[in-house]
Amino acid sequence: MRDFENMNPAAVTVHLLLTACITIFCMEPFLLGISMLCGIAFFVMRNGRKHIGFHIGAIGMPVLFALLNPLWNQHGTTVLFFINQRAYTAEALFYGCVTGIRLCAVLYWFRSFSDLMTSEKLFYLFRYLSPKLALVFSMTVRNLTLFRQQMQKIRLSQRAVGLYREGHLIDDIRGELRIFSILLTWALENGIITANSMAARGYGLGKRTSFTYFRWHAGDFALLICTLLLSGAVICGIAKGVTEWQFYPVCAPALRNLPYFAVLAAYTLLALLPLICEGKEALTWKRLQSEI
Repeated sequence: MRDFENMNPAAVTVHLLLTACITIFCMEPFLLGISMLCGIAFFVMRNGRKHIGFHIGAIGMPVLFALLNPLWNQHGTTVLFFINQRAYTAEALFYGCVTGIRLCAVLYWFRSFSDLMTSEKLFYLFRYLSPKLALVFSMTVRNLTLFRQQMQKIRLSQRAVGLYREGHLIDDIRGELRIFSILLTWALENGIITANSMAARGYGLGKRTSFTYFRWHAGDFALLICTLLLSGAVICGIAKGVTEWQFYPVCAPALRNLPYFAVLAAYTLLALLPLICEGKEALTWKRLQSEI
């Protein structure tokens, strides 16, 4: 089995999307905690100590939601204290924390998806469905970084010619609006140029071929089958209410029985599949180095 990044894009996409979608549509705290921890571990394993700002923002979501949710949500019976005659309840605090954990987990899974799925892999996935959709989707992913870099260039140019001043609210607003207008014009022109270039090359007229041919190997089929089986078991358990929690008016956890633990075990294994692939390759590489 190869590392997770070099596996077939279709198998990788199915796994990451199913893992993230289960996280989105489930409110079981333990399952969400497993999803968040596995998402963080996979991201750190691939990127190391980089992206500290992203870690701070994502991991701070549970704390932020836990503090803010009781301010406008007064449901619950366990009152902790009052703020301006508004009850601050433990149930609302817990619900906000669980919501933040869910958002944090989804952010990590989709951030890993954006890192793994390059433009060529997106073309490979969507070439049969719609070549134009593949082009638009890959351009969107690429332009997220490109627009940020272009905005920084425009801001520096505006400062160099003295048209962008800081320290005054009105000037700041005018400067940012001017930068947004320039960026929007550049984006439209760039889109038209790209569309004309692709049309001139005959894009979308015939069957789309990929520069890189991603072959299916035994490990890819194993990943896909394990993903479908495990996610199917988890989705069936969620649909039958095995993991259903009650948050209001009092917290009532799901019934602790065999199906409940089976669902948790299945999702744990599902979320650990990328880590297993990466860990196996790392151990194999270290073993080969030691034998040299």
